[in-house]
Amino acid sequence: MAQSPALASTMAKLARSEITGVSVHTLPIALDRAERDHVDFSALSERQVAIVLLERIGYPESMRELSLFLGVNHSLTPTALLASEIGDQRAAPYVTWLAGFLDDPDANIQKNARLLLRWLVANRQQAIAAQPSALDGLRRVADDTASTWKNAAVIAYTLGVCGTTEDYDRVIRQAELVIEHDRENADLVAEALYRMYPPALINALQYFLENAPANSKQFIAGIHLLAKVAEIDDQSFWNTYYDDMDHIVEKVNALVGRNPVVERILDLIEKHLAYSTDEES
Repeated sequence: MAQSPALASTMAKLARSEITGVSVHTLPIALDRAERDHVDFSALSERQVAIVLLERIGYPESMRELSLFLGVNHSLTPTALLASEIGDQRAAPYVTWLAGFLDDPDANIQKNARLLLRWLVANRQQAIAAQPSALDGLRRVADDTASTWKNAAVIAYTLGVCGTTEDYDRVIRQAELVIEHDRENADLVAEALYRMYPPALINALQYFLENAPANSKQFIAGIHLLAKVAEIDDQSFWNTYYDDMDHIVEKVNALVGRNPVVERILDLIEKHLAYSTDEES
């Protein structure tokens, strides 16, 4: 289809605008919809092109449109994801479609798929959990040994927060990959294990901190996970697992000795534990 000289300049101007819902991610969807409507841009002015695109702008309504949304050479940011536009009714379909993009040959599509999936779990957890079948594609990705480890954190997070207890083994396997390859996302693993089955979080800590030599990769990974556990504010967690966490603190103190970073983590945990003893007294 012939395109007017005004199209490229109008797309660029709209991408820089501050119009709600208009971004480099939604503009390709508007263009695709216009082309499917057989709009002839060749004789349109910039103003007319802008009207055509703005009339059709919106968030993905199909897997094809989601590929356009994810496929631009820009990382998704919170400003591009409007909670008012991505409501509960979109959440489950998006999760279903996103499973097909996590191992896309295009690394940028992979990255944006992970970013969108993380946002959906954080903002639309109840809607996703209400439709367990929407997670079936992610379960298949989790079971595929050829899938990149880069997906492990967000898959563990999604299945842990939105899935069922039947996903427990998958979450544990993904958590192991995160601890081995992607420790900067250990917070997602901690949240997943905590939300799905808190004893699993304790077991993971015990495994990495009590069965690995100090300063080994596994032990350091356990410290990363421990730092995330220290941020849990739910006092009922600390009341329930007081003895386990107290034992872990003693073990880490004995193994590490004086280390400012670890000491800050343990100090925070000991404050949580102190509140537990105060409540019991």
